Amino acid sequence: MKKIIYSLSIIFFFSCASSRFVEPLENGQQVIALDIGGPTIGFGGAVIPIPLSSVVYARGIDTNLTVFGSLHITSLLFSNLQTDFGATYRFYESKNQFVPSFSTSINGNAIYDMNDAKFKFWPQLDINAYWNFGKRNHYAYLGVQNWWELAGVRSQGRPQLDRWLVNPQFGVVFKSKNWFYSIETKLLGPSHDNVNAFVPYFSLLGDKGATGIYLGVGYKF
Repeated sequence: MKKIIYSLSIIFFFSCASSRFVEPLENGQQVIALDIGGPTIGFGGAVIPIPLSSVVYARGIDTNLTVFGSLHITSLLFSNLQTDFGATYRFYESKNQFVPSFSTSINGNAIYDMNDAKFKFWPQLDINAYWNFGKRNHYAYLGVQNWWELAGVRSQGRPQLDRWLVNPQFGVVFKSKNWFYSIETKLLGPSHDNVNAFVPYFSLLGDKGATGIYLGVGYKF
């Protein structure tokens, strides 16, 4: 039962983690980070995020390009080897605090079920606008995650209805000298009816999709 709930949570609503490094790292800078959170559900009269977690490593290749990779810890506890990996590229850097900078992230998302020997892969493209603020150049961002389903069929041989999935996102990243802290909200599967979902998802859109909440902390060196 737990495996069923977990699989629905990470696959039906398409996203297991927050956006990766919307603002690229500095040249040669490295980061180890912990990300936790997921779709929100009703539980005991409260609304809480499903505590999906991942450990992330990233390195700045130059001032505009950062590469990253992760290991999803919660998934591993359910005998699923899961990772997301890719690169963030800043294609416009603003010099005006009221005009955003823009970046894009190209990701690969892969999961291997170690019990059933099954493998799934989803490509992903994020586009974000972000605004720096404060003495330490914290930033807020607004963007959209594009997620593609490659499989032609769903469970029980049913045809795949959604091949291109779009999830809007908003977040804030606070920086200190060696640490950063992030919070993100994501509208997961906003075109999907959640009324008959096995899991009692909570959504700001009512009976559509789910609202994801993610927290992150990272150490820079």
